[in-house]
Amino acid sequence: MAYKKTNKTAKQVQSEIVNEIADRFVKCLSEGIIPWKMPWNSKNSGFIKSDGKPYSFLNSFLLAFQGGSPNEYVTMLEIEKRTKSSAKDGSVWAHFNRTADGKIPKSKKVYFYTRVEYTKKDSEGKPLLDEKGNEVKGFYPYLKASSVWEVGVDINCPKKFDKPIQTFSNNQIAECEKVLVEYLAREGIKFEHNGSQAYYSPSKDLISVPSIEQFHSSELYYGTVFHECAHSSGHSKRLNRNIEKRDRSSYSQEELVAEICSNMLLHDMGYATEQNDIDSKAYVQNWAKAIKCDPSIVEKACRQAVKAANYIYGTKE
Repeated sequence: MAYKKTNKTAKQVQSEIVNEIADRFVKCLSEGIIPWKMPWNSKNSGFIKSDGKPYSFLNSFLLAFQGGSPNEYVTMLEIEKRTKSSAKDGSVWAHFNRTADGKIPKSKKVYFYTRVEYTKKDSEGKPLLDEKGNEVKGFYPYLKASSVWEVGVDINCPKKFDKPIQTFSNNQIAECEKVLVEYLAREGIKFEHNGSQAYYSPSKDLISVPSIEQFHSSELYYGTVFHECAHSSGHSKRLNRNIEKRDRSSYSQEELVAEICSNMLLHDMGYATEQNDIDSKAYVQNWAKAIKCDPSIVEKACRQAVKAANYIYGTKE
C-alpha cells in the first residue's frame, strides 16, 4: 500500500521515521548535548504525556532536543478536550501562544509503536485458518509519529498533572548575593525566578532561573546564577562574544566560558563545593568532542572566562 500524499510505501515511511530519530541522536551527540543531572527540582520532574504517564527515555531526549522542557505535553485531540474547542472550525487555535509574527508554535514530534493486524498466510500465500475455519491473525509493531505541544508554553489549556515542587531550606549567601545584585543593577539586566528552567535571553537581556528553594543547595543555586550571568556578560553591549547570533560551532565555546566563569567566581568567594565541581565536570564533558577537535578552545575559554568574571565583579580588567 502506498500513501496517497507521498506515494511512499509504509515500509519507506517507517524507514524515514527511524532514520530521522537516528539522525537527531547523532546530531545531539555530535553537538555534545548529553543530559546531565539538573541541580534543581523542576515543577514537573519529567516529560509527561496527557494521561499523566512519563514519556520514554527516547521521547524525553527528543523533546529536550526540540527545545522542550520537563512539562506536560498534549496532542491536538487532548487540546480540543481541555479547551472545549474544535480544530475543524478553527476555535481551538485561539488558545495557542502565538509568536511575535503571529504564527502558531511549531509542534514537537514524539514516536510510539502501535499494533497492526494482518492475516497469516501459508507457503502458497493462502490465509491460514484455525480449527473453526476463521482466519488466523497476527500483529506487527508499527512506528508512528505524533505531534504534541507543551502546556503553558505552546498552548493555553489547563494542566492535569501539576506536581508540587520539592523544596529545600536554602538561604542566600550574602557575598554571592551582593555580587549578583550589584552586577544586575550596574548593567540593567532583568532577573526573574521561574519553575523549571535556567537561561539567559539576549533579546530581552533577562536572566531567568528556578528559585533558590528548588536547588539542592545554596551553592548550586549561585553556581547556576553565575553561569547565566557569564552568558549575559557576552552581550554585544558588554564583552561582545557574539552570543546573540552564535552558531553551532561557537556554542560549545560559550558554554565552556560560562561554566568556567561560574566556577571561578564560586572558588574565589570560597563557596565552591564538591558537588559544584562534580556538576561542572559533568557539564563540561558535554563539550569533550569539540575540545578534542580543537584543544585551543579551552585556552580561549579560560581567557574569556577571566574577563567575564572581572566584568561581573565590576573591575572590567
